[in-house]
Amino acid sequence: MDINGLVIKYEAFIFDFDGVIVDSLAIKAEAFGLLFADLGTEVMKRVKEHHLNNGGVSRYEKFQYYFQEYRGREITTQESAALDQQYSDLVVRKVIEAKTIPGVMEFLTLIKASGKFCCVVSATPQKEIRHIVEERKMSGFFAEVLGSPRSKNENVGILFERNKLVAQMTIYFGDAKSDYEAAKSYGLNFIGIAAAQGGELNAVKGIQLIQNFLY
Repeated sequence: MDINGLVIKYEAFIFDFDGVIVDSLAIKAEAFGLLFADLGTEVMKRVKEHHLNNGGVSRYEKFQYYFQEYRGREITTQESAALDQQYSDLVVRKVIEAKTIPGVMEFLTLIKASGKFCCVVSATPQKEIRHIVEERKMSGFFAEVLGSPRSKNENVGILFERNKLVAQMTIYFGDAKSDYEAAKSYGLNFIGIAAAQGGELNAVKGIQLIQNFLY
């Protein structure tokens, strides 16, 4: 992958985080499964598969879906908050310590040196993703780090409004349909990261897919 050429060509860079900057997809899938361990291994397997095939959807939406699907009822506010805390306890430290996607640090360093705009748009709760980015000593690479409860589409809109971005000069890197749809909504250039697990973008025609930022 010609990261030098991309830095020359574009003025603004938007990155998803999990699976794009950090190799954390398996960590989060395992955590979702563990939250429903009391329902048995088959349900755990289905929960993990659903998570991997629906990247970019907020955890709260997934909690609600899993309760309806596997517990046969709506989730309460208190139960959602409890699951949120359990999930954070399971994943935050592991994501902070997870390996980066090959080549991404070199890419981010080049973007920073060029003075171009760079940011993160994640489905992770905003306070949590900012904490993770800070703990990983990566805050200096990003002008903004945005997360849920706003959708990725909403957060991209905020970025455009705040920073006067130009669609044709902006490129979005993601690994989920929600990333692609957010990019498409604003007419952005898009490159998909092909996940080792899940790979929901593989079914979308016409997307440029890469394994990492080296190839």
